[in-house]
Amino acid sequence: MTRSWRIGALLAGAAFAVLLVWGLSQMQARREAENQLINRYQQAFFDSIGHVENVEVLLSKGIASSAPEQIVSLFADLAREASAAQANLTQLPLQQGTMMRTSRFLTQVGDFAYSMTRQAAGGSPPDSDSSDLMQRMRREAELLSAALHQIQQEAGDGPMPWEELRRGSNATLREDSKHIQQTGFTRLESHFQQIPTIQYDGPFSDHLLQREPRGLVGERVSEARAEEIALRFIGGNREAGAEAQAIRRVEGGDIPAYTISVDPPGDRAEVVMDVSIKGGHIVWMIDKRQVGSAQLSLNDAIDRAQRFLEERGFENMTPTYASQADNRAVIPFVPEIDGVRIYPDLLKVTVALDDGSIVGYEALGYLMSHQERTIDSPEVSAADAREQVASRLNVTDEPRLALIPTPTLNEVLTWEVAATHGEELFLVYVNAANGKEEQVLRIVQTSEGDLAL
Repeated sequence: MTRSWRIGALLAGAAFAVLLVWGLSQMQARREAENQLINRYQQAFFDSIGHVENVEVLLSKGIASSAPEQIVSLFADLAREASAAQANLTQLPLQQGTMMRTSRFLTQVGDFAYSMTRQAAGGSPPDSDSSDLMQRMRREAELLSAALHQIQQEAGDGPMPWEELRRGSNATLREDSKHIQQTGFTRLESHFQQIPTIQYDGPFSDHLLQREPRGLVGERVSEARAEEIALRFIGGNREAGAEAQAIRRVEGGDIPAYTISVDPPGDRAEVVMDVSIKGGHIVWMIDKRQVGSAQLSLNDAIDRAQRFLEERGFENMTPTYASQADNRAVIPFVPEIDGVRIYPDLLKVTVALDDGSIVGYEALGYLMSHQERTIDSPEVSAADAREQVASRLNVTDEPRLALIPTPTLNEVLTWEVAATHGEELFLVYVNAANGKEEQVLRIVQTSEGDLAL
């Protein structure tokens, strides 16, 4: 009995020691994982400050520049810096909606830069209105940079309390975390909420979207239904451990929607998206995970994005001019119906180049413009369209039909004619009804992909 008791005690002690070692190792592993996550948040925060500072510098250079070729380079850089700043801010563990207006401002800066690049590529320097808008954007970028530095100072010039911010409600936050959330980021967001819609003649200009969405079909959906739609969109389900929660209702803006936060199973990062109240359509989606080093090519990413759309019911979608930056590929798609590319119905898919996962999706243009269309036969032949192209250009491919948007919210059927001048590539759009030139785009080939300017 005594011996059995001793053996049992020894076994129990050994088991306890094993459990203790295992528990300590698990605690250490968890602490290391949390430290890595906090370091990622800290890096994203400092990177966002750097990109915002670059935005302000590039805007100041844009104001001072007049040569179109210099402006093309400056504003191409500006669009990338604004996009990078926005991407880093969306990775921060803030309550949903905290930085929505700030992110929107950076989107507007990027779209404005794209517009100015196109204009400069055509040989036109910024006019006085554009220069005034640049000056205004520069002031806002200065304010944003100063506010981010102030938020860092409010943390006592030490590491930001990301873990407390990540955990959620203010009730569980330390006082310094509450202070940063409530008086730092929230104060910044309050300022940008006062900024009216920036209007300009860019291809993705906000004021061109001020109309009733044509692509919203179906009945109104409840919050619970929107949560199920969000889960299905990312290929998750509650049985596998995924969770979805409607965290707010977006009534303003172009499309009323529910903002849904999805917590995938395992260690995957949070996914956030807007699901339209009417019809339950996905308006946009962002996966907040950190993307690692690129392992895939741009063509691999295009194939993955194509499969993603097909799996979600989008048929006959054609990729246009993809680009890549920060180990992500952004691929615009348009429907192609009976040989006609429908450019107003554009949507974008972002693919992580480390593993091919979809980390972004944006369908605002598609939902605003998509509709049943009757497209008339062209009255101008493809051969006649070729003849309308400037004689100094060399047509390289057979013209193809394309429906393109106009600044007046109309649509026009054109022939899209690819042509070169020396080593420069252009797309010339010739009206298929009257043979007039509607638009010219220059295709700039870079290491990050082809840019249509």
